[in-house]
Amino acid sequence: MNTEILRNIGLSDNEIRVYLDLLKHSDSLASDIGKRTSINRTVVYQSLAELISKGLIAYVIKNNTKYFKAAPPAKLVDYLKEKETNLQSLLPELISIKKTNSKPYSVELYEGKEGLKTILNDILKDSDRKIWDWTSGYANIILPKLYIEKWHQKRIQKKIFAHFLVNNTPLGRIRGEELAKKGLSDVRYTPAGLTSPAHIFIYAQKVAILLYVEEYPFGILIENNDICDKFREFFEWIWKLSSEKP
Repeated sequence: MNTEILRNIGLSDNEIRVYLDLLKHSDSLASDIGKRTSINRTVVYQSLAELISKGLIAYVIKNNTKYFKAAPPAKLVDYLKEKETNLQSLLPELISIKKTNSKPYSVELYEGKEGLKTILNDILKDSDRKIWDWTSGYANIILPKLYIEKWHQKRIQKKIFAHFLVNNTPLGRIRGEELAKKGLSDVRYTPAGLTSPAHIFIYAQKVAILLYVEEYPFGILIENNDICDKFREFFEWIWKLSSEKP
């Protein structure tokens, strides 16, 4: 089992071991959990207390003795939704703090595949219903294809129109054919010899530059009105030179 997912939602290694043990053995004494997991008594009780506070396990008292059992696995989703709700309630205050300390520009570096996803998710949240996208064609190679497909589904659901500039390369042409079949899309191929090594998004007043280096993918997010306008002008100039067919 991929326990990394449980770790990512906030469970410690010991909490994961205790929780999985209780899924297999309902109505267990703390001492029995400790024996099966080889976790010492104190840590078992700490893990049980944390899991109870998260609503992931419960206990019953029989003859003055506590017996622990795991909540249904679907409770994990409820736990995650509760965390999201709490975060949503905090967002206005966090946004206010950021605005108070904001500069006329912002440059942020996001590392790894999860960092790239952070930028792509921001595009869906803050695109103002139109994006300009110069794609290198490498997104499907570095990021899971299912994630990319779901990203486009969400884009279409949000009625975000995309202008796609595609590198006129073998890989770019394959990607261009795929993009042309999607809704709310306009695809053009760059002139021969004119290619971008990066994946460039222009949206709202932001420019995202994604580099799909296999060993070290990363993205740069720039937020500035003037810079964004200049990138958009550059994109539109290349767009006029580009063709609808490779």
